[in-house]
Amino acid sequence: MDLSLIIGGERIIQVVGESGSGLSLLARHLHERVPGTAVMRQDAEAHVTYLRDTVIEEVCIGLEQRGVARDEMLTRAEAMLAAAGLSYLAERDPSTLSGGETHRLAFAAVAILDPDVLVLDDPFAGLDTDSARLIRAFLARSRSQVVVLGHTYHHDLGGQCLSLIDATLSTTTPPTTTVELPLPVEPSGDLLDLGVVGARRGGRRGLFSRARSDEFTLEPVRVVARPGAVVWLRGPNGAGKTTLLRALAGLDGAHPPVEAALALQRSADQVAESTVGEFLGSVDLARARGFDPEEHPLDLSARDLRLAQLAQVFAYNRPLVLLDEPDVGLDTLGRTRAHAEIAAGLSRGAAVILTCHDPSFVAEVGQYAGVEELSIRTR
Repeated sequence: MDLSLIIGGERIIQVVGESGSGLSLLARHLHERVPGTAVMRQDAEAHVTYLRDTVIEEVCIGLEQRGVARDEMLTRAEAMLAAAGLSYLAERDPSTLSGGETHRLAFAAVAILDPDVLVLDDPFAGLDTDSARLIRAFLARSRSQVVVLGHTYHHDLGGQCLSLIDATLSTTTPPTTTVELPLPVEPSGDLLDLGVVGARRGGRRGLFSRARSDEFTLEPVRVVARPGAVVWLRGPNGAGKTTLLRALAGLDGAHPPVEAALALQRSADQVAESTVGEFLGSVDLARARGFDPEEHPLDLSARDLRLAQLAQVFAYNRPLVLLDEPDVGLDTLGRTRAHAEIAAGLSRGAAVILTCHDPSFVAEVGQYAGVEELSIRTR
């Protein structure tokens, strides 16, 4: 792969490509071939060791390995946490963070190294508006050359835009593609009153894990869903959206109000089978969705694993389907296919509750299904 358009190029470069175009390959080539390059991968948890008791210690691991003096480490870590909006979590156990908070922790752990070239694979996925703004502000003033990889161009970040097609970089404008939406779905059946639901995260002791003193309690909220329609669960990173979905699904000791299927925020965490056919519970369903039923689910691209996950949870035909950030990792084609899966589930009478930090994805859902908003907060 020719890297000449990036090396020595503008300080901020955004590389736009569809899934399978070679974005991850580009990140690997930059890391291997360009000295002084640090890469933040799409999977934030890959950057968190969970070997330290606190967030600030986790951020310092890379500096420890470089032999940075303790006082300097502390100064740099505090500044990095402030830049990523994590100062209030400095003494928190990293294993108790939400998905969005973990994403910011991963960013801080890489950016604190102050690399010559900072490569970020889909860095704004799953971040709320304020968190994304903080990351953009840091990148705008960073001394590093910043290379952002993704499926869309972020105008608020700016910089040169390159397109990546079939692993070939180009200065041409990325081709314009549009999301194709399914036909409208009418709501059906009576309301599902799921009751007043509260939840708690943290404060648990696992069989082999240390005690967790960090916890928060979700402000109890009445949850009502309608078959054939969607509830958009809103709140900033760390507000407890995932905790509420897990409670509705009957996890973490909660008692589910109805039988539900949950698509986890990190789709890889859903994989317990060794083939896509087993993952979907049907070889025929795998083939119908365009997958090789004998392929391992973790060998799929981020987009295809997300789509396989959606197919799996809707195939259970539960009355309630819970989707935790189903848009993350999807390109234009992926969004088209995800909407088709959601619409098909709604048309079969499922009620859907989803979390999502991308209003454009929810706006697309709103073009074929009724969407109601539900905001939550912690106490």
